[in-house]
Amino acid sequence: MDWTPFDVDDRAALNAAIPTPEDSPVVIVDDEVQVLDLLSKVLGREGYPVDVFESGQSALPRIREGGVSLLITDIRMPDMDGMELASLALEEDPDLAILVLTGAAEDYLQKPVPVDELLEAVRRALRRRSHALYRHQLEAWLRAEVNKRTEQVQLQAEQLQEVSLATLTALIRAMEAKDPYLRGHSERVAELGVRMAIELAMDSADVEEIRVACLLHDIGMIAIRESVMHKNGPLTDDEYRHIQGHVKTGASILRPLPNLGGAVDFVQYHHERLDGSGYPEGLSGEQIPFGAQIVGAAEIFVSLTESRAHREARSASEALEAMKRGCSAWYLPDVMGALDSVISTSQ
Repeated sequence: MDWTPFDVDDRAALNAAIPTPEDSPVVIVDDEVQVLDLLSKVLGREGYPVDVFESGQSALPRIREGGVSLLITDIRMPDMDGMELASLALEEDPDLAILVLTGAAEDYLQKPVPVDELLEAVRRALRRRSHALYRHQLEAWLRAEVNKRTEQVQLQAEQLQEVSLATLTALIRAMEAKDPYLRGHSERVAELGVRMAIELAMDSADVEEIRVACLLHDIGMIAIRESVMHKNGPLTDDEYRHIQGHVKTGASILRPLPNLGGAVDFVQYHHERLDGSGYPEGLSGEQIPFGAQIVGAAEIFVSLTESRAHREARSASEALEAMKRGCSAWYLPDVMGALDSVISTSQ
């Protein structure tokens, strides 16, 4: 592999998530010739390489050749319906983007298709596909890098830790760069967590563990399925449990790295709550590491002050008041006091 996350900055990650039309071959399948003509002309003008077919059977050989980014298919066709074609196509390429005309899949369009809606749906589907492919690359690189680094026992432990943490931090930055709502989130959590730890008069080694845990608290999100991560609408119980698993996944990624100390447990338990309502193990009271309390409180505060697709950001004072009202049963008074002091003195 000829690239590493060290080579990825925010702009590069964003560019990787936005494919160019010229690099996004499209296969269109419809038994209506006039529909094929219209769609191929519209997409051809935009620069997309287009292959058209009047049946699913005739389109399959082209899909099996590989190199197709997007399949647009009618759902009602005589020899093979669009959903069957989509299923067979995904067996060939699980990352293939799919648009279904008058149906339900990743996206759908109702005939006759307005040109602007068609182009936006195409871009949206290809962007989802590119995000998935980019994420797969990062995950594969991370696994290979961790294995390689941990096998190099001749390296000094300090050197191994420095390289591995830089690698993981670069991965976090690349992941967050793909989402405008999350860019820089972990670094903001780390800044606040460190300030809280200093306010609590923790020694320098403990402060460093807090910083590392805050930076990497969401590293396990690389294992969350794209369909769950970007789902529009409420999650099912199974999907919610799938997301909750990111803390254990993150801890399992970090445990092979030397000299992280308590930071690994802080990552695993930062969603635990004093009253036992948290996850992954429903710990309560003194069962929860103190550092995990700091990481959890810092993350919630930062999240409240960041915009999301479904809500506007709260001001620092509004977020602090919201946490005092709603989180008093979750965190120790010392942790909430440190947060209050740090935020109040910075305004």
